[in-house]
Amino acid sequence: MAIKGVDISENNPVVDFEKLKAMGVQFALIRCGYGSDIVSQDDSRFLENVRKAKAAGIPYGVYLYSYALTVADARSEAAHTLRLLGQIDHPAYGVWFDMEDADDYKARRGMPSNNTLVDICDTFCRELQSAGYYVGIYASLSWFNNQLSDSRLDKYDRWVAQWNSTCDYKKPYGIWQFTDKLMVGGYPFDANWAYKDYPAITGTKKEESELTEAQVKKLVQDECSRLNPTYNTLADVPSYWRTDIEKLMDISAIKGTGNGRLGLTRSEAKSAVVALRLAEQFIERNKN
Repeated sequence: MAIKGVDISENNPVVDFEKLKAMGVQFALIRCGYGSDIVSQDDSRFLENVRKAKAAGIPYGVYLYSYALTVADARSEAAHTLRLLGQIDHPAYGVWFDMEDADDYKARRGMPSNNTLVDICDTFCRELQSAGYYVGIYASLSWFNNQLSDSRLDKYDRWVAQWNSTCDYKKPYGIWQFTDKLMVGGYPFDANWAYKDYPAITGTKKEESELTEAQVKKLVQDECSRLNPTYNTLADVPSYWRTDIEKLMDISAIKGTGNGRLGLTRSEAKSAVVALRLAEQFIERNKN
């Protein structure tokens, strides 16, 4: 029996997982990042999307978009993925290696040979398997039939992208990405059919939709922190408030928390700036 799912990344708008669930979406494949193990290449919404999927009771898998040109790059991408996997629960829908060249990065650098591309996939997958994860490869039908046709990859699951009414791949596969136009809340998503019971394969229990009181409090705290961040240095303050905050610091109206830390929340900074600007307007009006 086919199960409908979506794949998402920071390139999607803020995802409403409850709307996805209401439309029959039963799993999500969430991008953790792209390329080598560099923090700036983490997907900025990865942990947020994982939290929201769990809260909605939607089991998830994880994928990394590959920019690897060498086996050494593949090892770094595996390390990147493992670092982020260490921050979440074991993914019920496994871990997937996204091998494509959507932005021509590989082509502009000479495109590795098919043999090297297969070595890259095999290296990443072996690293993840050794760490205890169920792993597979994502690619288009064309890439699977050409660049990645080597039988060395037959031991790994496949997630095939073919935006069509049927999937024409001849070898076994577990997931088919059949469209990039599943509309949810006015926005398009990539949609997939899964043909395997991945939670059973990965040995994970079905995600529970009910959260404990402590988990609910943490979700609220995390969301509040995102909406009302703390500025620890003047450089953290948005540029449109920075000059005003600097003025307030010069007259000791803002003193910080010690050790050179500003310790000012966004709401506190906004209130202080508004008060300063009103005071300056009052003084200007009453000069004469």
